[in-house]
Amino acid sequence: MKKIAILLIVVVLYSICLQANAQSEKRLRIRIFSTNNITQANIVASFGSYVLDDNTQIKKQDKVNLAVDNGKVKVSIGDKVLYSKDSVRLSSQDLKCFLQIIPANAKMRRYDNDLIVKLSKDKKTLLLINDITEDNYLAGVVQSEAGGASDNVEFFKVQAICCRSYMNRFRDKHIKEGYNLCDDVNCQVYLSRANKSQCIEGTSQTHGEIIVDEDDKIIETLFHSNSGGQTANSEDVWGNKIPYLRSVVDSFSIGKPNYQWEKEIKEKDWLNYFKSKGIDIKDYNTKQELLNFSQADGRKAKLFGIPLTQIRKDFKLKSTFFDVVPWGSNVKLKGKGYGHGVGMSQEGAVNMCEEGYEYWEVIEHYYQGVKIKNINEQ
Repeated sequence: MKKIAILLIVVVLYSICLQANAQSEKRLRIRIFSTNNITQANIVASFGSYVLDDNTQIKKQDKVNLAVDNGKVKVSIGDKVLYSKDSVRLSSQDLKCFLQIIPANAKMRRYDNDLIVKLSKDKKTLLLINDITEDNYLAGVVQSEAGGASDNVEFFKVQAICCRSYMNRFRDKHIKEGYNLCDDVNCQVYLSRANKSQCIEGTSQTHGEIIVDEDDKIIETLFHSNSGGQTANSEDVWGNKIPYLRSVVDSFSIGKPNYQWEKEIKEKDWLNYFKSKGIDIKDYNTKQELLNFSQADGRKAKLFGIPLTQIRKDFKLKSTFFDVVPWGSNVKLKGKGYGHGVGMSQEGAVNMCEEGYEYWEVIEHYYQGVKIKNINEQ
């Protein structure tokens, strides 16, 4: 009996410690469904216990309906209207809780921790805000941004540190609007809670770790799908030279799914494009350069003074890393890579991890002169 009593005490103390840690962990407010105009949504407690802010317990079979109604958020369960308020909160009561959110005009998603619901400024739509612990949020971001790229935990450590660095650098981006960040590409993509174990593990194993530059400032952790074998300098894409975003040879991206692409364009359309930019296409040497443009010796930033980023946008190309060759009455653009090319290549990072490189080696390869530190130890 004495041993059982001691064991019970240990279990209770451990539970108290877990609860204390969960309560003390830093939290964020993330606006979810930020690109949707939502006027009504059903909420279901998928796992764990939840309570509304009037202390109504939400049972597992309950479907809580939230809707815009005369400038308020109306709360109903089934046919019963509970109340209408300016804002509503659904609070988790257990260590692990997550909600199923089903808007009237968007696909269902699941989110950890708490939910706050307010009205937009014009009081016509609902603002759904996920009040969540940092690690739960980051695991969801990692899965949303790169969950299908690999099953390698080491890669998800890399991705988690990049996403955590972004989170801390821009954590108050939308603070004037009542939340920290949104779930769209304007911040970081966050489409659901994480349920992939490797994403969760990679996030938890790097808890608090961020990337800083030589001045101990959190870096901007830009990444893209594939570099095409060489990453780009930041100034060649955006005009702003950043010391840690230097062009590096990236053999790890070669041969991966997004390494190569091709696109045919009518020769007259290609030449007339440059004519519209003030280029003399009747000049023989100019025309030959336009029809035989090459980046075999390394990435370039411009073609006859026109930024390749603009050409990429106007012709809807996968990258700015391409050569041009005559192809009958067309020109063929033979391209490499996918994305802006600055910072980390995700496919290259996956390959490095699968070849046995550790996460810090991947980060130091793609971001020059940086170091990893724990933000909690400052």
